[in-house]
Amino acid sequence: MQDSLRAVVQTSFSQTGILRKKYVDKIEQWLSRPEIIIIKGVRRSGKTTILQQVAARTTKKSVYVNFDDYRLIPHLSLKLLDEIIETYKDTNFFFFDEIQKIPQFESWLRTHYDIKTHKKFIISGSNISLLSPALGTVLTGRNITFEIFPLDPTEIATFNTSFDDYLQYGGFPEIVLEPDFKKKRQLLTQYFNDILLRDIIEKHNITPVQQFKAVAQYIITNTGLKISANKLAKELGINSRTAENYLSHMVDAYLIFEVPFFSHSAKTKYVAGRASKYYAIDNGLTTALATRTNKGHLFEAIVAQVLRERGELYYWTGKKEVDFIQKNTAYQISLTTVEKGAFTELKQHAKHIKHTITITPRTISQLFE
Repeated sequence: MQDSLRAVVQTSFSQTGILRKKYVDKIEQWLSRPEIIIIKGVRRSGKTTILQQVAARTTKKSVYVNFDDYRLIPHLSLKLLDEIIETYKDTNFFFFDEIQKIPQFESWLRTHYDIKTHKKFIISGSNISLLSPALGTVLTGRNITFEIFPLDPTEIATFNTSFDDYLQYGGFPEIVLEPDFKKKRQLLTQYFNDILLRDIIEKHNITPVQQFKAVAQYIITNTGLKISANKLAKELGINSRTAENYLSHMVDAYLIFEVPFFSHSAKTKYVAGRASKYYAIDNGLTTALATRTNKGHLFEAIVAQVLRERGELYYWTGKKEVDFIQKNTAYQISLTTVEKGAFTELKQHAKHIKHTITITPRTISQLFE
């Protein structure tokens, strides 16, 4: 085990990559507090780089370990965590990447938190349910969570790319930095396959693999698709419970995200015609997997991705559809101009709506004002 640790553990850091300031600044504000910092997000979104950027900027002694490293496979147990702490006794900050590979890691972290060992833990993983259902409550009140997403429209300028390229190929950092469009597609296809295999199929022991892959590709290539588990089951000839699980697994792995119908009534949200919409977490996945793409759908997806970072997101439909609702604001999205009639109808049903915003490529900056 010691040989594996020496090969894998990193104790010195230099500034890595282009600084993701919007995340690093927020995380740094919590380093002086005892809470365990949890960093979650889709695979390849930059979590590892952000962890190392935080480590490089602190003056405290730090250790970084990626539990996805093949050299640690024989040792993935709580004993490995004990060994790390014992070997690096004088370390202040422990950065644990893909820690969900360690069974029952939550209880181990809680123990160290509760006995006040004065060690700071910053952990990351590629699933929304990074904390297992059985142990998810173990760290309640003992953690602060940050979600990491691919680059947003305000970040792409730092990475020196155009909005048109971003619209098509998304914001995965390495994709944005790759100038060859053929390589972009190849890498994005590999990202899709890696997420499916490592974060869903292996985790949930899914069979048959090709059936699940077909479902995932169908959802992603039709980003913004309005569909229920029952309808998906009928269209693809699968069991409705299976379809429901498939959607849940894809959301959990940050491959897609759900935008439910807005209603004050929980019952109304799930009646016929009120199916959720599902968007790919990044437009690059849609472009890489689809035979053709719709620019309007891709632009709508970008706005959905930006708003998704900020919290719960909904849509509404009556005689006309309102693309998104978040808190007390409603949004309509278009490549050119937006017909505002749906706002009037919405306000008759949702009295809490105080602001209405139309978003086009020319006015997308409104989202960041």
